Amino acid sequence: MLSLPRDVPESYSSDTWLYANVRGGAQPGQPLTQFTGLFYQRNQAGDILINPGTGLPIRTTGFVSNGSDRWPDWTLGLTNEFGYKNFRLSFLVDFRKGGDVLNATEHYLTQKGLTTRTLDREIPRVIKGVLQDGLENSAKPTPNNIVVTPYYDNRYYSAISEELFIEKNINWIRMRDITLSYTLSSKLLARQSFVKSASFFATATDVFLITNYSGADPIANGNNAATVGAGGMAIDYGNFPTSLGINFGVRIGL
Repeated sequence: MLSLPRDVPESYSSDTWLYANVRGGAQPGQPLTQFTGLFYQRNQAGDILINPGTGLPIRTTGFVSNGSDRWPDWTLGLTNEFGYKNFRLSFLVDFRKGGDVLNATEHYLTQKGLTTRTLDREIPRVIKGVLQDGLENSAKPTPNNIVVTPYYDNRYYSAISEELFIEKNINWIRMRDITLSYTLSSKLLARQSFVKSASFFATATDVFLITNYSGADPIANGNNAATVGAGGMAIDYGNFPTSLGINFGVRIGL
């Protein structure tokens, strides 16, 4: 997007503000499908700014972009059908390359101390960044050297930014559906005159998923089709994964 009218800094759909301090927003010079939020402040070199008093990162006071984009680079569907005598096998495989996904579920559970991210909470650490001491944009900013232990300072997790839970460049290979059918031979049907054709089939949907996403399912959409704008796609907050479905059926021609 090039610009917004009357120098408005951001346009966003309130429907996408599903969780905490992150939402789907549009800002000049950024993709329409980006995330905006109260992310970490950074110096001109892109280093996270650290509070000299706490050793913790400093959040922005307004909604900013972090260069994310929910829209995939490309998607592809591959369909095919094979036949052998009276058997038919058809399938649809779905491919996706790129696009970012917010794992808000992981963020929520991390704040509650319920994910593996918090297993090392008793280990002291120094957060990578530079101190906000007036030298942060100089040629020699002050590297952070303040030790924090999350077990003794719950702000380490309670104030953790959603920015860290936006997973970049998510790909997948998904077996959307596969169908195996068998058609009864005309010789067999010739023994009666009522049924002209008949076949049996079994269909399985969402058989498998191969992805680099850490959550349950990257196809997550925190909203529905009625959401305006770019919608709530790629916002995974308490969403259930797409489950395996198996259907059986009979086709009869009279």
